[in-house]
Amino acid sequence: MKSAVKLSPTAMNIFLKQAALEDHWTTAYIGKALGLDGQTAKEVATQMALVGYVEAVPRKADTWRNTTSGNKLAGVRPARLTRAKAEDLLTDLEDRAAQFNMKDSPEGMRLQAVVALGSILTEHDPIQDIDIAVKLEKPKAAETAAHADELAAMKLLKGRSAALKLHRWNDTLGHIPARVVWKA
Repeated sequence: MKSAVKLSPTAMNIFLKQAALEDHWTTAYIGKALGLDGQTAKEVATQMALVGYVEAVPRKADTWRNTTSGNKLAGVRPARLTRAKAEDLLTDLEDRAAQFNMKDSPEGMRLQAVVALGSILTEHDPIQDIDIAVKLEKPKAAETAAHADELAAMKLLKGRSAALKLHRWNDTLGHIPARVVWKA
């Protein structure tokens, strides 16, 4: 039987980075991190184990940990970003988001929402980086905005911060717990 919830590669990468902050985790943890019920969380953990991204912890029921392959796939690096610095970066991002919608974008693109996901929602200090999902509204006249226009908008929102990891919004990210940074 297939699960009704579909996870994007972006959601899985965000989870693997968040889980890398833990020595081990349970299916309840993955369920909370990805907004899944218990059965679906167990299925997702099992599927990630089948492809080698996580492994079961010996002699601990329902307990998992990331593998080296899973960490490499997600781009895991040592945690370096303090919570205080992360909050400053989110404040700056909020300002850039508001400015983006106030100006007349030549592409006619409008920003709908900016949300923070992943390890910023945990109690860990420091964290690796801040995963941000950006929801852009494309102009009605040009339903298919050029990819270059979307990239330019993302670059403007990112600013000069290497710690902000921006992702284009997709519907599968709607299931993941998030913190609204800015909303139109």
